[in-house]
Amino acid sequence: MKKLFYTVIFIGLTAFAWHKYYVSVTEIYIKNQQLEIIIRTFPDDIENVLKDSYHIKTALTDKQIKVLLGDYLKSHFVIWIDNKPVYYKFIGTTTENEFLVILLQADLPESVKEIAVKNTILQDLYDEQRNIVHFFYQKDKKSYILIKQDPVAHYILK
Repeated sequence: MKKLFYTVIFIGLTAFAWHKYYVSVTEIYIKNQQLEIIIRTFPDDIENVLKDSYHIKTALTDKQIKVLLGDYLKSHFVIWIDNKPVYYKFIGTTTENEFLVILLQADLPESVKEIAVKNTILQDLYDEQRNIVHFFYQKDKKSYILIKQDPVAHYILK
């Protein structure tokens, strides 16, 4: 069911010939003193942004993509907890259907009031890029659509 949901969202947002849309979906699970972060996007978009950002003319190998992607994420995916920047670990990537799945993880302090996420992934390549961010905490789910002009989501834990 989850795969169908993401496929419908991606196809629906990218299917129009007269105006192309670019989208990524990020899920942030807040549990057990950790953030588990899953980012889904299209692999060709990631390869294109890495080639553009690092001025590479040739096709990238999987190893190059993983190394460059880890570096790219440091400046395009930023987390703050209670207004303090948070280090996250780049776990790696996998594929799911036609999507590239990026896996990240961060430790949480014992007391957390607010989590803010800046997601500008692909917005340096595509002005039309939309980054959907879903926060999951206990039974609560809050969603945001981040655009180039407003790339930060603020989630208050209840």
